[in-house]
Amino acid sequence: MARLLGEKVKGKFFVRLGFLKPKPEEIRLISVDKYYEPYIVVGGKYAIDYCKRRVYAIEVDEEMQEIVIAGKEFKPESVSPERPFKVIKFEGEGHFHYEDEAYFILDRMGREVLPEQLSYAPSEERLENLTELDIKLRKMKISSEQEIEFLRSRIVSKPSDVDEVTREWFEVNERTIICIPRYELTFQNVKTGKEAIVEIDGITGKIIRYGKKVT
Repeated sequence: MARLLGEKVKGKFFVRLGFLKPKPEEIRLISVDKYYEPYIVVGGKYAIDYCKRRVYAIEVDEEMQEIVIAGKEFKPESVSPERPFKVIKFEGEGHFHYEDEAYFILDRMGREVLPEQLSYAPSEERLENLTELDIKLRKMKISSEQEIEFLRSRIVSKPSDVDEVTREWFEVNERTIICIPRYELTFQNVKTGKEAIVEIDGITGKIIRYGKKVT
């Protein structure tokens, strides 16, 4: 199937001046390679307990001269001559809780990938140690520390008006490598010797890219 797909698009290679195309027999398939494209699923949780100190105003009757709350005396204040009531003001401390849990998919370059952009299929096997298996796996360009920092930047959200943090925590609870099979077909122009490739999704059969080879 990969070969057939490559044959369908090879006519788009080696075009000169935008319209001069080589004959089909002048473009030959010289290799078909299967490799795996790695993606990282990283997830975690963040939570924070904090408090804010604010001055609150409570409306009271205009005739009230004094009010006692928890043994503390407060003198009502007039708001304005046009408003027939008074207010008492006191400082209070409000307690809040915020948490967030999320999962993200990153490609091997550290760029975020939406779940619907990936193709899925039942796994062929559980690859416990990729370095010991004879498979072509594209090299990851992002470190585990960078993955964690990406996750932290997306879910850690401390409010700017916090007066005191009573508890705060961040944890990584998911890190999975997804390996998606790809086929890379290399074509050559027999007259010029120039080469071009076609990359095909090994699950869906969709053509991902064609053109110059990128490592």
